[in-house]
Parts: sequence; C-alpha cells; structure tokens
Amino acid sequence: MLRYIYGGSVSLENFDNQFIFDLILVADEFLLEELIGSIETYLIESKAHWLRTHFSYVYKTCFQNNKLEGLQKWCNSILAKHPNIIFDSEDFNSLKENALISFIKRDDLQMEEIKIWNYIIKWGIAQNPNLPSDPEDWSDEILQL
Repeated sequence: MLRYIYGGSVSLENFDNQFIFDLILVADEFLLEELIGSIETYLIESKAHWLRTHFSYVYKTCFQNNKLEGLQKWCNSILAKHPNIIFDSEDFNSLKENALISFIKRDDLQMEEIKIWNYIIKWGIAQNPNLPSDPEDWSDEILQL
C-alpha cells in the first residue's frame, strides 16, 4: 500500500490471490479509486480462475463495497449464464438486498422466470423470519409491517 501511495504503482505478481483481494478492500477503505480499478482489472484479467473458485465469497464481498463495480459486473455476467451458482449456494439467503437486485435486474438470466420468482420469495421469507409459515396468514403480517 505504501508503494502505491508514495510511488503511484504497485506490482501484484508476487502476492497470493487472497492477499490481492484483501488489498482491494483496504484500497476501498482508503478511497483509493485508481488503485481499486487497477486491482479489479488485474483480478478479472489475470486471476479469473481464483475468482470463480471463490465465487460466493467474492460476490458477497464485492456487493458490500459499492466501489467494486468492475467485480460486480464481472460476477453478474457469470451469474447470467449460471444463475444456480448463487441461487443454490448455502449463502443465498444471506445475500444483501443490493446484490440480489443487481442480479435479478438483468434481462439475460438463463433461467425460467417462475424459478427466479420462487428463489426471490424464498429469500424474502428468510429476511422476515417473523412471517407465519402458512401463506394464508401473510396478508395480516404484511399489513403490520
């Protein structure tokens, strides 16, 4: 980080992938937008395999940080072709709302709409654990929200 601050550049080739990903999060905290963009480009172009193998973690993390737009777009393009990666993941119900919205706004998801809506309902129910288990009783609960 100091090399970037004092020298304006940083070489990422000698670092492991997790460290590089963590570095982008630190750059985000310090509002180093140019460095964020450089690291995003490096990860997408040179470390795509690592991003895919750690997809769930990368997806959740990049949507917690709104500055990581390049990674968000990359993740959503992967999900458009393979939406089950996220829908069938163990972390699906813990997705942030902005991550889910960004994903379902796409018109090119390779999945039937009814299946998408079923997953959205499943996510919504998980976000509201106080809803009764019987859908017939939902209208009363929803009015109280």
